[in-house]
Amino acid sequence: MALKETAPKETEPTAPTPTGRTARPEARFAGLAALIGAAQVGPFLERRLGQDAFRTRMAPNAVARLFGWSTLNGALAEHRLVPPRLRLERAGADISKAAFKSRRTRRGAVLQDLDPAALNEALRDGATLIVDAANELNAPLQRICADLSAEFACACQANLYACWGTTQGFDIHWDDHDVFVLQVEGRKRWLLYGSTLEAPTRRGGQFDQHRPEAPLQEIILEPGDVLYLPRGYWHAAVGLGGPTMHLTVGLTRKSGADFLHWLADRALTEPLARRDLPFEQDDEALGERLASLLAQVAAEDPEELARAYRRHVEATQPQRPKLSFPFIGDETELPDRARIRLADGAARVLDRGASVVLTWRGVEFTVSRDLKPALDELAAGEAISIAALEATSPPAARPHLTAFVQEMLRRGAFLIEQEQQ
Repeated sequence: MALKETAPKETEPTAPTPTGRTARPEARFAGLAALIGAAQVGPFLERRLGQDAFRTRMAPNAVARLFGWSTLNGALAEHRLVPPRLRLERAGADISKAAFKSRRTRRGAVLQDLDPAALNEALRDGATLIVDAANELNAPLQRICADLSAEFACACQANLYACWGTTQGFDIHWDDHDVFVLQVEGRKRWLLYGSTLEAPTRRGGQFDQHRPEAPLQEIILEPGDVLYLPRGYWHAAVGLGGPTMHLTVGLTRKSGADFLHWLADRALTEPLARRDLPFEQDDEALGERLASLLAQVAAEDPEELARAYRRHVEATQPQRPKLSFPFIGDETELPDRARIRLADGAARVLDRGASVVLTWRGVEFTVSRDLKPALDELAAGEAISIAALEATSPPAARPHLTAFVQEMLRRGAFLIEQEQQ
């Protein structure tokens, strides 16, 4: 199937927004819109996500803000990037060891130092340079990954690939997660083979599924191009000569099997699930016990299960720490001009009549209804001043509001932004 290319308007990465069903898709999926354009969000979610490959473009200056040669050079100079996070691959083999020198410190610790001469030689000989978690090295890229993680309730990580020759770093393969490929520098040829099994996993013997012989399509990605590949989509990438760099933004989304694992653990609160199965009896007796277990699960309210599982997933997603030193949730008075922002993570404001509930990373905070307008702004990624927040509460409630803000600071849910002097 040919991939149709579109050219959306350039978009800026923004913070995650509430996920109510009535909200416009492009408003709820700021991270996705930053990659594929706001106009493409609805059609992509309906027809492409988890189903088929998709190609579009970012504005070249937009993708350049996410990474580039100068960003990579700075990261290598300022961070100790060692295997397995930084590695070299050639023809499917890991050759990272040749690019590092070992040294022992005065206290006996062994450190690995990148050897520029050996690294350059390996790259000239056709190796591919790979840096995992490149999003942790550049704030705009991390912003998009944090947004995507909140929007899809999944782990999100961006890896970097750079090569200088025409060799193939990896043979034809499929990934066990969805991938957005962002071509940052140079050009690269992609061979697309399609899927041979719907939604495969690395478990259950599906790793060795039948490998397709010929590609369905060959495409050339240039700076600003974005290519989406769903989980299980066979592909390979080949350099065209000259320097080239691309990012892969991977989404590891939850599956029905993940939910069933969680459900099995949750069932352990019930004695019926903890009892030994009667294998010493016949199949009829064993079947009756299994029927009782299944009936117990079937009696659960599906919407309540959905809410509980969503909270569990949001609460357990890995997040990069963000801090507001020197403010740590102690008795330190917050500056009047300080502004509060909600930290990364899925956030919603739920109306409960006389009160409202702020859900952040799966944790619920019940507060006065007076705070709803301010919480709506925070959940939408906006920052609000301390003074504006205090104005939402009557004077008698100010001590409770202060205690709430300090508690949110202690948890890392609120971040403090101060005006630059």
